Amino acid sequence: MPIDTTTSTVAAPATFITGFAKTLCVDIDADRFADRLGTTINHPAFILGHVAYYAGYCVHLLGGEINLTEEEAELYQHGAECVDCTDRYLPKEAAIIHFESRMQLAANYVAQCSPDVLSKSAKETPFASRFDTLEQVAAFMLIGHPMFHCGQISAWRRVAGMPPAG
Repeated sequence: MPIDTTTSTVAAPATFITGFAKTLCVDIDADRFADRLGTTINHPAFILGHVAYYAGYCVHLLGGEINLTEEEAELYQHGAECVDCTDRYLPKEAAIIHFESRMQLAANYVAQCSPDVLSKSAKETPFASRFDTLEQVAAFMLIGHPMFHCGQISAWRRVAGMPPAG
């Protein structure tokens, strides 16, 4: 039986990245989770919500049913501003759980997508100028995009005076 390259190149790394992001966050004090530390750096509460939102958006682009609320879009869509306001974002544990479940849902959804869905043109998406197919969009949204933001959490940790995660 041939190897499903989408599962091996998109879904499996997305699952790994989910665990990696959790490792970056698990030892952060809950009281500091939505704190920009006196800078303009994105804080972990915003980052996890933003990445979770776009994992769900990826499922939506691939034709899946997912509940992306208007409030979630306002907080986390491209261009939304990260602010110091603990009441605005999910608390640490809830943010981690939401992120993990949304990323895993997206990884599982991509893994079961047919090649016909994944090979569709990205022309009618906001990514049309960057990617040719929905598979390429999914790879970016579930691998490249989350890892970029994991780097932000890593930088946040250093600004907070924390050691590398791990």
